[in-house]
Amino acid sequence: MGMIQGDIIYSTVLVTQQREVVHIQLNRPQQDNSINAVMVNELLEVLENVKQNTKVKIIVLSGNENQFCTGMDFDAVVNQQGEALMNERPDQYYNLLKAISEIDKVVIAKVEGKVNAGGLGLVAASDIVIANNQATFGLSEALFGLLPACVMPFLIQRIGPQKAKWMTLITHGITTERAYEIGLVDEVADEINNQLRKNILRLSRLETNTIQEIKSYTAKLWIIKDETKILAVNKLQSLMESEIVQNNIKNFVEKGEYPWEK
Repeated sequence: MGMIQGDIIYSTVLVTQQREVVHIQLNRPQQDNSINAVMVNELLEVLENVKQNTKVKIIVLSGNENQFCTGMDFDAVVNQQGEALMNERPDQYYNLLKAISEIDKVVIAKVEGKVNAGGLGLVAASDIVIANNQATFGLSEALFGLLPACVMPFLIQRIGPQKAKWMTLITHGITTERAYEIGLVDEVADEINNQLRKNILRLSRLETNTIQEIKSYTAKLWIIKDETKILAVNKLQSLMESEIVQNNIKNFVEKGEYPWEK
């Protein structure tokens, strides 16, 4: 059957289980909940453990009140740390988004605060997105000469190609209200915990097999195939190896300068 191990301590996430619900909280507050290789690997491990637990129907993915997730950890990239997202397994972030989208549980993204870049991928890959009015959603990659290459397939699936391209081009964050209008957010609630409880109550009534069938059938209708992964990962890797992109990131981390300020 598989169980969530309560004695496992992760360095980047907090995991708790309440009956049929597993709560996963991103927990790198000092780094604005940015994504490094450790976080990706830990999230994949948690998802694999949850997948084996037939009692679990729902996963709640959250950050904190100020930051849900701000994307790739640029500090780790500049300092050539082993935990930099693109170092050993450049495809692991894509694998994480695919795992979220395909796991046979209902994944609810509970969003408060800022969502940016790779963090938007976590939201887009989720089944249900609940946000409060303080949340913002943005794709800033193009400012640095990058593309949200791995995010894009999952974002297009959620909001369509034109709005995904629009978000990529404008590079600034949008409000929860605007995100709701374009389909990025499913429900807006000031009392977000109450809204989350209402969703959990409804979803817990579904049979596990029904959840599996809905997600499996939906996945077969979409374009996210092996070729999509190869295209996305290769594009991101090639851009990250660009000298211009590396200098843009380095100047931002070390001097606080955006590319147009050089």
